[in-house]
Amino acid sequence: MNIFKREFSSNLKSLVIWCVSYLAMMALASSEFAVYNGQADEVNAFLNSLPEALKQAFSLDTVRLDIPEGYFSYIGGFLVLASVIFAGLAGAQILSKEINKKTSETTFALPVTRQRIVSMKLAAAALNCVILTAVTFAGSLGAFARFGIGADFITGVGKFMLVILALQMLFLLFGFFVSSLSRRHKRTGMIVAAVIIGVYLLSFFSKLNEDVEFLKYFSPFEYFPAAAVVQGTDLEVFGFIAVPLLAIGFFGGAYRLVAVKDL
Repeated sequence: MNIFKREFSSNLKSLVIWCVSYLAMMALASSEFAVYNGQADEVNAFLNSLPEALKQAFSLDTVRLDIPEGYFSYIGGFLVLASVIFAGLAGAQILSKEINKKTSETTFALPVTRQRIVSMKLAAAALNCVILTAVTFAGSLGAFARFGIGADFITGVGKFMLVILALQMLFLLFGFFVSSLSRRHKRTGMIVAAVIIGVYLLSFFSKLNEDVEFLKYFSPFEYFPAAAVVQGTDLEVFGFIAVPLLAIGFFGGAYRLVAVKDL
């Protein structure tokens, strides 16, 4: 438990900064939506002036920006990207932070197993993700409350927060796996962030042409599209199978590597 407390405390400042940034982001989104709210004709005229490829890439062809559900679906893609980067970097730091600060010999010499140490550190990182998601949910409802949101909006946003949390856990474990695999720990965070952004871009490319639509199966960001989740439309089964399997693979692989890694 002391390891858990130490890990949580050491990351508390970063968590607070991320939470405040999210609240500011939602306040900004609320101000922007106030311009679109109820202005269907003007918004449609603006969207019609955009290139078709751009509308498809940002899913603007499937949402209405003049209603809360539609606008939140639009910004949802950016929310999930930022949240996943937060989780991925948290996972990457589980080992690399100790090694970079040259405290690994002390930490991993404690009279407990390596697996227990990294489990406590992983649990602290997971709690940070849960807190950030909870703050995002509360901030989203608070920011859009003045527009008379109803039960559908609250339910849709709540479901999308669960999606964000699931993807955070996936990329938290991915970051941990990369940290366990890497020998250049100073670059681990950069590698994880680059992979996340690359996978996110795949989700854009998959929408541009039917010939590359298959790319969506290589991007977890497309497993649960914000518009489909918030508006309550059907989702493909593939994502519900792929995410748990990938998470289990990263988790198991990381623990095997930690057991034999020279720390």
